[in-house]
Amino acid sequence: MNRLNIRSMPNPDYFVQTEIDRLRVNVGFSGTDKKVIVVTSSVPNEGKSYITVNLWRELANGGKRVCLMDCDMRKSALRNTLQFSTENGEELKGLSHYLAGQAEATDIVYSTNIERAYLIPTLTQINPSLLLEGNRMDKLLALLKNNFDYVIIDSPPLRVVSDGKLMAAKSDGCIIVIRAHETSKIDIKNSIKQIESIGCPLLGVVLNRVETKRSRGYYTKEYYSKYYAHSEDIDKKALKEAEKNSQDAENDGDDLT
Repeated sequence: MNRLNIRSMPNPDYFVQTEIDRLRVNVGFSGTDKKVIVVTSSVPNEGKSYITVNLWRELANGGKRVCLMDCDMRKSALRNTLQFSTENGEELKGLSHYLAGQAEATDIVYSTNIERAYLIPTLTQINPSLLLEGNRMDKLLALLKNNFDYVIIDSPPLRVVSDGKLMAAKSDGCIIVIRAHETSKIDIKNSIKQIESIGCPLLGVVLNRVETKRSRGYYTKEYYSKYYAHSEDIDKKALKEAEKNSQDAENDGDDLT
């Protein structure tokens, strides 16, 4: 198996790390049938890829064999975030190569210098909708499920293109990332409805960049992430918190991209 060196990783503060760890634990309790998990958002710039990478690392640090698949083939953030490179300078091949029939699965799954953390990168910007609908993606996911404890998918935002919904339909569960002060309530509701409409279980919601006031506690920070585990009223919990931290519903039509 080819190997990538990850030269850069996010360094979350105490509050974010606590919630990422909580997210990891709840993913574990979601059931052994929840192996392929898609992480998405409503609109761009909500911190989706940041949460995805940290969850990937935490699952691997927790002893799980995890593959991170970059499915944001229109505007990938992971390559800049991780700054990866091959050890011997060999040619990189990514997900689009495999979906187009230009590579096999063994060519695009890379081990990394993070123990038990594997990566399928995206290297070119393409319109992947037809490729994602093809049977090669189904075959790849089946292969990954047989070889990894978890497959974490970083997908495009739901409001922007159909790719995120397509990948959610192929996944065992979904996590939605919401950015405080930015994501409108109508976008949150529509994202949850999209996931529910295709029968993909909603495993949780991450409210990202929540502003906090300084307290007398030992740890103080201006922003952190907050995770809501899945329950029957998860949309009510997320929306209630978002209402305190996000734009008012009158701005729902605003373009946030």
